[in-house]
Amino acid sequence: MSEGTRTTGGHAVLADLLRDEIGGGTYPVGSRFPTEPELQERFGVGRHTIREALKLLAEQGILGRRRKTGTTVLAQRPVAPYVHSLRDLKGLFDFAQSTQLDVRHYGFASSVAKSFESFSGLREGRWLRVAGVRSTRNDQQPLCWSEVFVPEKLAPALEAIQQGDRAIYEVIMDEQGLKLDYVEQEVSATTMPAAMADLLHAGTETAALAVKRRYVANNGQTFELSYNLYPATRYSVRSVIRQRI
Repeated sequence: MSEGTRTTGGHAVLADLLRDEIGGGTYPVGSRFPTEPELQERFGVGRHTIREALKLLAEQGILGRRRKTGTTVLAQRPVAPYVHSLRDLKGLFDFAQSTQLDVRHYGFASSVAKSFESFSGLREGRWLRVAGVRSTRNDQQPLCWSEVFVPEKLAPALEAIQQGDRAIYEVIMDEQGLKLDYVEQEVSATTMPAAMADLLHAGTETAALAVKRRYVANNGQTFELSYNLYPATRYSVRSVIRQRI
């Protein structure tokens, strides 16, 4: 079947063809992708069709597009969204076991009040800040930028954080003899900084979801705060809401 015939179905068909070529190694990850004029000349279709096809591949996390640097191949296959079923505290433990954190920063911050001002009653003082890229364990695809804050007196060592598949709050509970009482969560829509989009292989995607959580022990103490920034198409929360009787 000729390329012209295959692309007569529009941008979706063209996107399928280009996705197959990328998946087959024609354009390796990290390489520059052909320009819009080059693709127009090759396939004999209009500029709009080319742009819509590239937009679709960018939304799937396969291509990254920048005005000054052009189009780059980010992945061989679409980045699947992470669906977080959050019915109870077990859902948080499942999240920790199905993802992993590549620590890029381990140090102390003087205050967190401004970043977590929606959570009342936070104490002043130094907090340990652990930050990095969180990826899914099954395919190693980047999922979000993650930051965790722990009061200085409860701060675990970096070695303890990097061992096994436990979440940081689990490490703290074990070391400090704490029991988790509840988790307060806030999800908000925001924009994705260009540098962060590059780090997460998010292409031109600018919409993002910010998820903030506060972990509170049964003694009323806040022992962890977390901030996760997701490209909007990579994360969704699934909840069950029941009628109270």
